[in-house]
Amino acid sequence: MNTDLDVLVFATRLVDELGETAIRMSRVRLVELTAANHTRAAAFWRDVMRTCERLLSERSGRRLPAGLSAPAIAAAQPAAAQHKVAHVPRPIP
Repeated sequence: MNTDLDVLVFATRLVDELGETAIRMSRVRLVELTAANHTRAAAFWRDVMRTCERLLSERSGRRLPAGLSAPAIAAAQPAAAQHKVAHVPRPIP
C-alpha cells in the first residue's frame, strides 16, 4: 500500500483526537469538496478517510477485507454505538 505521508500524519492525528468520528468528519469534508468541484482536495480527503478506516480497524484488532467501507462498518456496529456524536467546533470561514 502506498500512502502519502501527509495523509498518514493527518489521519493518525484525527483518529487520535476523534476516534471513530474521524471517519464521519473526513467523509463530510470529502462530500463538501466534491460538491464544490475541488478534485485535488477531495482526493486528499478520500485518502484520509480510507486511512482512518484502516487505522481504526488495526487499533480494534480486527482485520477488515479490503472492499469493506465505512458504511458497512457502521451497519455492523450495534445501534447504540451509531448514535454517539461528538461536537467539533469549527470556525466559520
